[in-house]
Amino acid sequence: MFKFRGTFFLPDIYKPEILEQVEDFSVRDDDVFIVTYPKSGTTWMQNIMALVFLEGDVKPLENVVISQKVPWLEVQLNVIQAMPSPRQISSHLPYHLMPKEIRDKSSKVIYVMRNPKDTLVSFYYFYNMVKCLDTPKDFQDFLEKFINGQVFIGSWFEHVRGWQENSHPNMLWLTYEEMKKNYIRVRTQDLAVSDCACLQDLPAVVWKICKFVGKHLTEEQVLEVVKHSSFKAMKANPSVNKEDLDSVFDLTKGKFMRKGKVGDWKNHFTVAQNEWFDTV
Repeated sequence: MFKFRGTFFLPDIYKPEILEQVEDFSVRDDDVFIVTYPKSGTTWMQNIMALVFLEGDVKPLENVVISQKVPWLEVQLNVIQAMPSPRQISSHLPYHLMPKEIRDKSSKVIYVMRNPKDTLVSFYYFYNMVKCLDTPKDFQDFLEKFINGQVFIGSWFEHVRGWQENSHPNMLWLTYEEMKKNYIRVRTQDLAVSDCACLQDLPAVVWKICKFVGKHLTEEQVLEVVKHSSFKAMKANPSVNKEDLDSVFDLTKGKFMRKGKVGDWKNHFTVAQNEWFDTV
């Protein structure tokens, strides 16, 4: 990894000269930024956001890499600059590395936060797959690096704190856990449209997103967004599951989309590790 203004980035994928340009990136008032710490539901939210603006129509996303629809600010700057409005833009950047204009424009930010223990576990498997990263010696080794901020994008704690301290009315805070609530136990094909609007899980989150970004979807369209944003549907889509990026990932060591579960940290943390993490 290399450091840029105190934050760790991956070589080859990220370039210092592009990161330098982000600060002066021209933000539009109708831009929507999706911001996450890595392994916090980024791809899931990219897919949801694309479908919301496509009003539930999945056809334009078929065989399309999701980053073509919701590109990365810190990687695809030229692509974003050429996009028509309204633009949906992804980023893992901490607040202090974001464009200066984000403080002045009426653009919107959706920040997705995940239980850091589950984030850490997902990140651990990610590190084992990414070819340009050193494979952790073991889980304890990675736990220590995560807590000390010696990982890609740096400290989870500082990332969340930096955005929380600069929160404003044009920000929507969501959690991975509220997006997953009850959803695993419900098959969308069993739902009537009227049921969909009442569930306190992903459909409710989609409604919240629609209201926040000013999209007026019908109940049928929301249900389509939900159906095509299920973990099963996304994992089966090679373009979403990063199967085209075999130059970046060692796919013999796992899939980019692994489990997508809440609470998997309990299968990895020892009692002592959990107590230490809670103390931190």
